[in-house]
Amino acid sequence: MKKQTTTVSIIRRKKEKTSIWVHLFFIVFAIICIVPFVTVISASFSNETDLALYGFSVLPREVDLTAYAYLFRNPEMIINAYVVTIIITAAGTFFGVLFMAMAAYCLARSNFRYTKALTFFIFFPTLFSGGMVPSYIINTQYLHLTDNLLALILPSLINVFHVIMLRTFFKQLPESLFEAAKVDGASEYYIFAKIALPLSKPVIATVAFLGALTKWNEWYNAMLYIRSDDLVPLQYMLQRMMMNIQTLLDAMQYAPSMVDITDLPGENLRMAMLVVAIGPMMLFFPFFQKYFTKGMTVGAVKG
Repeated sequence: MKKQTTTVSIIRRKKEKTSIWVHLFFIVFAIICIVPFVTVISASFSNETDLALYGFSVLPREVDLTAYAYLFRNPEMIINAYVVTIIITAAGTFFGVLFMAMAAYCLARSNFRYTKALTFFIFFPTLFSGGMVPSYIINTQYLHLTDNLLALILPSLINVFHVIMLRTFFKQLPESLFEAAKVDGASEYYIFAKIALPLSKPVIATVAFLGALTKWNEWYNAMLYIRSDDLVPLQYMLQRMMMNIQTLLDAMQYAPSMVDITDLPGENLRMAMLVVAIGPMMLFFPFFQKYFTKGMTVGAVKG
């Protein structure tokens, strides 16, 4: 008994030492991941001269709101861009998840007779791209997706990789559960809405977060299809603002006396734009975190 007790205590001590090293490793890793974000926030509140002389630091040498003052010089424009981005993110995420979940549910059901045809229809376009010019002609000349919010929602509504993730999760649900519901008189719509979706919260939350992140960072379709300033999303508005500043800096090289950039922010403005752009998504991520890991793991197990 004494030998067994000694052996158990030795094993327990080894596990405790291992656990301590594992915790230390992840603490250091978390600090390494957090420091860049803190540095970006610090740089956004720093003076441009301090950044040029001393570089980036975790804490600003002197708090300076010049970058944010320049960024919010026209608050109506920022608020309007936020509203447009929130609308396309909410609508695009909701309808995207809904349509992709419906398609994935059909592909996962063994009694669906058109599985091969739908699979070919969904996955064949992923082998090659028609190119920007044909898609631009179709969206503008035939679908009339110009200067409206649908131009920012429809072109990137479906993601084939997300359909694969959803189909994989639906396939892991017990078929007997669907058969029992069918025997009780439930329709396919009822089974999908009341059984399949509630049991698939991890992968639904994962796909919703990835889709929302894509819609929040939308700027390419805005550059192609949006002409009105009232429909410009946040990311494209910030990009245009940065391009205008770069144009002024380039003009100063050729005509220094004609351009005054003494009050024009530089690197701190870029950091302030990052904070404004990623801030809301960083606040929403913790609500998806408990589902995110499980959903990504399930989608990567088998296709």
